[in-house]
Order: sequence, then structure tokens, then C-alpha cells
Amino acid sequence: MIVSREFKPTNNDIIYHYCSANAFHSICTSKRIRLTDLFSMNDYLEIHWGYSIWEQAATNLLPILGKEFLDNIDKIVHNSGLLGLIVASCFSLNGDVLSQWRAYSDDGKGYAIGFKAADIIKLPVRPLKILYDRNQQIKEAETVIKTIFEAEKQTGKKYGNEFNTFSYLFGFDLSSFKNPAFSEEQEIRLIHLLDFKPSNKFLKLEDAGGIYFGEEKKGEEIKFFIKNDIPTVYIELDFTNNGKECPIKEVIIGPKNDVIPTAISIFLETIKVENVIIKKSKAS
Repeated sequence: MIVSREFKPTNNDIIYHYCSANAFHSICTSKRIRLTDLFSMNDYLEIHWGYSIWEQAATNLLPILGKEFLDNIDKIVHNSGLLGLIVASCFSLNGDVLSQWRAYSDDGKGYAIGFKAADIIKLPVRPLKILYDRNQQIKEAETVIKTIFEAEKQTGKKYGNEFNTFSYLFGFDLSSFKNPAFSEEQEIRLIHLLDFKPSNKFLKLEDAGGIYFGEEKKGEEIKFFIKNDIPTVYIELDFTNNGKECPIKEVIIGPKNDVIPTAISIFLETIKVENVIIKKSKAS
């Protein structure tokens, strides 16, 4: 829905996934990337920062669009967490940022894996370029809300299927807004939506699948791990197109990682992750 947030890479763009040494080993050997619950299972009703942007944009537009219209969008945005759960894998446009090493790569002892962006976005994901400027976020949200308003007028149906779909997508795309304090990350976020389905008196998660390298693909097995004592959802996606591709093009060794680059080259070539450029971080 927020078209300008969609990441559309050139054929040569590389995006980097910062990770620990163990995660680096797992990704390279399994040829799979993990998409994890973007928020947390005990707080899925809230879209955090993005929701606060929606509230501000709606407040600004209240005199123009009216309370009833905005309340109906809010009902869908606020309850979107009951319809589905976002899982995501996070990348950066910059593969050698000290704050990234500290936060996501075992305090610099890990790696940054450089993927060919044009290939990795062929997974069943929605690639979003994160926006950090709060004023721009509000302006963009206002533009989308106005677009929904105009579309609603043209359909002639009051709060019908098209309105629900647009509002629902808008609610999930609010995850492309992030606190300005994180602007150094230059994040590209690959998101995928899992569905909530009734199960006995409760709910369960299912993956409906999506388009994988141009073809329809069935859903993945949904798995959990414990994070801060909470069951956290994840799925894993094979990024090789069933062994036909390998989007890993570059590996940057963390500033506190003492491995010899030749050792990484031998490791990767042996497991058939071939012709990868190996670099050492320049961060102090």
C-alpha cells in the first residue's frame, strides 16, 4: 500500500544481514534465511512506533476527513494483529557499521552476509525500505489515508472489501516506519504474513505461502524458539531456488573476529557457496 516504501533494487545492489558466528554458519550451511516474529507474541495488538505515526496523521486529517472515516480505518489498523502476524528478516544497505556490529553481530565477533538484493527479494516476502524521519512518516501516512478516502468515494460502497483491504495493508506497512534513533541502520526489511486460524477455542498460526522465484509456493512449517521466556515464532526460507541460485555474494568479517579470510573462503567453497568476496571490517 505504501508504494514508496517498497524496496526496488538494481541488479547490482547488495544488502547485508548482520549475525553471530553461529548464525552465519547456519545460514550458509542450510541455505535458508530465518524470518522471525517482528514484534512479540505477548504484544501483537500494538504496531508500536508505526501506530503512533498513524495516530498523529489521523489527528491532522480529522477536520478534513471526519471522525467516522478515520475510526473505521483505526478499527482495522488496531485489530490487524488479530488477523495475521508479521515475521521479518532485517538487512542493511551498509555492511560495515559499528553500531550494527555491536547490536546484531555478537559485539563485532560475527559476520555481515551480503546478499544480491534482486535475488533475495524473490522469496515470498514484501521488501520495505525503512523510513526514519518522523515528519516524512506522518506526511506519507497522510498521503495513504487520503488515497484510501478518494478510493472509498469512487467505489460507491461504504467501507466495503476494497476499503478493508487497503486499510489492512496500510496497517501492516506501518512496520516500515522506525524511530529516528535507528537511522544509521539503513534497514531493508523483508516481511511475510502468517495467518491466524481458529483452533478449538483458541487460535493457531498457518503460513499460506506466496510467490517464490516467480512461482506459487506452499507455506513453510511454523516453528518457535524461546526468547526472554516467551515463545517466538519463526519460519525459514530456502534462498537458493531449490539449488539453482546462490544470492550470497559477499561476507564481511566483524571487527572483533580474528578468523583468517582464507579460512572463510575455503569453508564457503567447500559447502558450495562459491565465488564470494571476503572482506574484513574497517570499523575500529
